[in-house]
Amino acid sequence: MRSLLLALMTFLASPALADFPLRLPHGLGTLALEAPPERVLPLGWITPDVLVALGMQPVALPRQSWGGDANGLMPWMTEALDARGWPVPPLVDDGYLSFEALLTHHPDAILAPMSGITPRDYARLSQIAPTLGWTGAPWTGSWQGVTRQLGDVLGRPAQAEALIARTEERLAAAARPDFAGLTFLIGSGNPSAGTISLHRGDDPRVQLLEALGLTLAPDLAEAPGAGFQVTLGFEALSRLDADLLILWQSGPEELADLSAHPVFAAFGPVARGCVLPLLDRGSVMATSAPSPLSIPWALDRLVPALTNLLAAHPACR
Repeated sequence: MRSLLLALMTFLASPALADFPLRLPHGLGTLALEAPPERVLPLGWITPDVLVALGMQPVALPRQSWGGDANGLMPWMTEALDARGWPVPPLVDDGYLSFEALLTHHPDAILAPMSGITPRDYARLSQIAPTLGWTGAPWTGSWQGVTRQLGDVLGRPAQAEALIARTEERLAAAARPDFAGLTFLIGSGNPSAGTISLHRGDDPRVQLLEALGLTLAPDLAEAPGAGFQVTLGFEALSRLDADLLILWQSGPEELADLSAHPVFAAFGPVARGCVLPLLDRGSVMATSAPSPLSIPWALDRLVPALTNLLAAHPACR
């Protein structure tokens, strides 16, 4: 019986070879693989987390220079590697791609579905190994979409679906009845420029908050511009409103400068005290790039913060 169980576990963890050869179209071309890759190099956001969550040890990881720990990784990645008994792999800088450095890791696939790689980058990366780029537009998509793509690439689609289901169950359990129906805006203010950048519905930050039962302020859909965010002058905030404003800023000083601007201070949710600042860089990155690894970490911090804000400021409801 034990041998049968071990055989079943091995079968479930094995790549689905019947799905190969694989041809996976994306916004920059088509990923072509004859068999599941064994030496995977992830770039950009979300992808490294999903790769590890699906049980694939990467040949290298992007260095997290903003918000990373002593290892150069986000805390949930360090925890995941420790839990699996894996060493910290070599780190690469994906803010400035050194193609020569990437080549030294000898990947047989480069995965960057949530990234900003350009067509020129893609052409260079494809000379190193078959490469998966973004779909639709740079830096857009969902963690579920990335997880399904990686499940297909690794030949582990069933594992990917199970991972999505577990993570969505965690999100559903974290939702609170008092979140339902509340509208929100999320973004970052620039006090020196007098502008604020707000994220639209195809941004992962927005999708995470919507999964908790919040609703993106409908006025934002009418704001000019395209892409995953729109940048507005403070004077344009008079045309918007929301129950909550969630801000990610570089630190307390920047938040203080922002709050001191009279036009910004008069904006509805700010005037009512309905602002949730995210100043910890780990929290900023966990909400900016939600993944099966970062979502539980983020929920442990975000949900209590939202609950406390609503309890302290009844005008936010």
